[in-house]
Amino acid sequence: MSRKPIVLLVLISALILSGCSVQSGNDVDEVPGTQDSLNIPSTEKDDADSEPVTPNTSEIAPESTEQNTDNTVKGGSISDNTHKDVTYEVSARLHNDMPEYRFVAMGTTQGTDEYGIGFIMGMKVFDEKGQLILSEDFSETYGDEVYGYAVYNEMMDTMGLHIVDVNFDGYRDVIILNEFSGAHANTWYDCWLWDPETSSFAASESFAQICNPSLDPEQKCIFSTGGSGAAFWGGSIYKFMDGEFVLTNDLYTDWSGLQETALVDGKMTVVREVNYPDDDEEKAAEMVAAEMKYYQDSELWQLDNPRWYWVGGHEADKWLER
Repeated sequence: MSRKPIVLLVLISALILSGCSVQSGNDVDEVPGTQDSLNIPSTEKDDADSEPVTPNTSEIAPESTEQNTDNTVKGGSISDNTHKDVTYEVSARLHNDMPEYRFVAMGTTQGTDEYGIGFIMGMKVFDEKGQLILSEDFSETYGDEVYGYAVYNEMMDTMGLHIVDVNFDGYRDVIILNEFSGAHANTWYDCWLWDPETSSFAASESFAQICNPSLDPEQKCIFSTGGSGAAFWGGSIYKFMDGEFVLTNDLYTDWSGLQETALVDGKMTVVREVNYPDDDEEKAAEMVAAEMKYYQDSELWQLDNPRWYWVGGHEADKWLER
């Protein structure tokens, strides 16, 4: 079973027990409500389900609102008066030669605990004429309840909305948080790449699989790592090839040893492997320390570089605003 249904089943159970109700809305000024703080574990990432989007010029944007950089509340409230609809808006150019577009994220929170749960419900992009060119609805219905992307309130001020060149083609793209929760608070993002030939956005499912992405425009690659067990201290490197983000290097570690693989002739191939002794804890600890130092000093990996961030949220911002 994929992870998202599991998360939503947990949410549904909690809502039934608490008696809360969530309602759906897709417009910028109509966003559904949510419930009190929930603890949602995170162990794996499921596939993104977005489809390429064809620009829609038939819908006109509402009047421009002031940029919401302080989590200004918009919208109504549910019966317990703790529901808050929020929007976050930025204006940006996809290229220096292009006009500014408006990017609006819509969501809802309940309560003020930073580890409470909010929902990201949708996103819209308007061109310089106010015409809608991208509209995404993240709501899903389970039973009588409607949910969006469940994330900690800590990230509901911006909802992880970034306008940044993720495939290093000279044009900025748009990403928005689709997961920030669990014991390690890792982050994943939905992504739409700008296609200058068609003047439209297309969803990138491969980017949505990259945990804690850190962009390196100089090397034109993305570094990725995240919490996945006490014995894991490795990471992954991705490059954009033939329209997809491709894993080119991977370092997997656990209690028994490590395995480094690299993309060779189109196939991930083991290039280095180390096994720790299972009958000598002291020797194993010495080997772990030596291997960590080896990969910290490695020109390719440089694992002591802060670009390998282990906790997502706003920690990711400086590695995404490149």
